[in-house]
Amino acid sequence: MTSSPASGRDLPWSHRQSYPTRMTISLLAGAAVGMIGTLAHRLGASANIPYGLVLALLVIVLSAWCARSRAGALGLGVHVAASSIVAWGLAVAPRGSGALAPVGFGDPSAVPFWSEHVGMMWLYGMIVVQVILLFLPKRWFRITVDDDIRPAAHAAAASGTADGTDTGNTAQDKEVQ
Repeated sequence: MTSSPASGRDLPWSHRQSYPTRMTISLLAGAAVGMIGTLAHRLGASANIPYGLVLALLVIVLSAWCARSRAGALGLGVHVAASSIVAWGLAVAPRGSGALAPVGFGDPSAVPFWSEHVGMMWLYGMIVVQVILLFLPKRWFRITVDDDIRPAAHAAAASGTADGTDTGNTAQDKEVQ
């Protein structure tokens, strides 16, 4: 079983775009996951089971991996900036009655540990996990395709027949089609 770097139609849609478009996609993805994570990170915190924080950080890691895979270290930098600006902006923006990322309540005996600290863990954790991705080896962000399991459609396109079979007789193939 061999693998080779993916190219052309084997790459995801966002990886086949021009570099400025890939950077824009990384920017928009960063802003989106910053918003989604900020809305989701508090799930379960009041019961001392911070599954929302775990899911939010997982979404950040997956999106940041895609940004680095799509546009390199600069794409990851754009992703970090966009997600941080959105998350921190939502945390500190003045609002009427509540914050989306509340931090510290003053009386630790009155609220569960995770309710009090999950906001700061989200705001700093999202930056930390993305910076960690920056220092991982470049080869971990390459998309490769196993040559043995390429989709049948690609094999059919390569052989010139609709069903992927090659009879060796082009006149007969034309009659069948």
